[in-house]
Amino acid sequence: MKTTNAVMEYLAALERLKKNAPVHVPKGSPINKDQVALEAGRKRGTIRNRPGFEQLIAEIESATSEQSPSVKKKRLQSNPNQSAEIEQLKRDLDVARSRYMSLLYLNAEMAKTISKLGGEVAQYGVVTDLQIDPNSTDVPY
Repeated sequence: MKTTNAVMEYLAALERLKKNAPVHVPKGSPINKDQVALEAGRKRGTIRNRPGFEQLIAEIESATSEQSPSVKKKRLQSNPNQSAEIEQLKRDLDVARSRYMSLLYLNAEMAKTISKLGGEVAQYGVVTDLQIDPNSTDVPY
């Protein structure tokens, strides 16, 4: 089968990506069909499973499997400040979940008490009129 000019451009782009010397995409980019198309100066998604691209797709897949793991998964260095902030957010989430579960339990207990005393209890999921005291000193934690 005759190789078209477009396929030859894609193959040249693939070779540049293999050598980690791309012109149009950042160095260290993963090798896949979209990156090869972008490196060839074409749009993303132009390399598809259609007649004429079988050899190209096979070479891209073989290059992908040969690519080193460090290039496949490019990871930024962890930022200590960001890590500390993430840990603090996780702790805050645990506190919020704990408080939420506690309030759910308290709400269920109050609903039982109201029912025992003969009062009417709103069904769960129904929004009722809430009044919040703006001068309240109740702090969740």
